[in-house]
Amino acid sequence: MGDKKIYVIAKIFDQQGCIAYRCKTVNEARCLPGTLEAIREEGVQIVVLDDPEIYAEYAPYNYIENVKDFVYQVGRLNKAS
Repeated sequence: MGDKKIYVIAKIFDQQGCIAYRCKTVNEARCLPGTLEAIREEGVQIVVLDDPEIYAEYAPYNYIENVKDFVYQVGRLNKAS
């Protein structure tokens, strides 16, 4: 992906904070949002960002390093929403 960074975040509407994942490949950046949209429940928001730090409305960010862990955590948000 060169120096371009793409982050996917997930949060529950009307709650502070989110979980975030920095995509490691272009393919991840293309496929991950669609995968999450397919499994998310109403009340969970999925957003793609290039620089999370400029979007204060999603803070605080809880960064997840592993894509499988991130998808698992999004599934847990479904239960909390």
